[in-house]
Amino acid sequence: MKHENILNEDIIKYLTELYSNPLFKKGFLDFFEKTQKEGIEAARKFWNTYPGKSSLLPNASEVFERLIDFYIILGFVPRKSYEDAVKMNEELKKENKFLQDFIRELNLKLIAEGGMKMQELWKSAIDRQMELSKEVTKNFFELFKKMSGRQ
Repeated sequence: MKHENILNEDIIKYLTELYSNPLFKKGFLDFFEKTQKEGIEAARKFWNTYPGKSSLLPNASEVFERLIDFYIILGFVPRKSYEDAVKMNEELKKENKFLQDFIRELNLKLIAEGGMKMQELWKSAIDRQMELSKEVTKNFFELFKKMSGRQ
C-alpha cells in the first residue's frame, strides 16, 4: 500500500512539473480545444445522419444545438471568454494608439510653442541689445563731442 502512495505522489509531481512547462501547457490547451471542436462537429454529423432523430423529440436538432452551445460555454477554454478577451485586447490596442498619437501631438505642439517663445525671446534680446548698442554709441559720441569741445 505504501508503495502505491509514493507512486501516485510521484506521478502527481511529474504531471505538475510537466503542466508548469509553458510549451506543454500551450500545446495541451490547443490539443484540448481542437479535440473539443472535433467532438462537437462529429456529434453534429452523427445527429444529422441518425435515422431515428425525429422520433425522439420534435425539436431535437434545436435542443442538440443548445446543448452544443452549453458545452462550449462550460468547456475547458470557453469560446465566449476567449472572444471577449480578444475584443478587449483590440479595444485596448486602439485606446493605446489613440493615447500615443495624442501625446505625440501634444509634444509637437509644446515643442512648436516653445520654439516660437524662444524665437520671440531671442528677437526681444537682440532688439534690446541693438537699443543698448545705439544708446552706448549715442552716449559715446555725445561724450566725445563734450570732450572735443572742452579742448
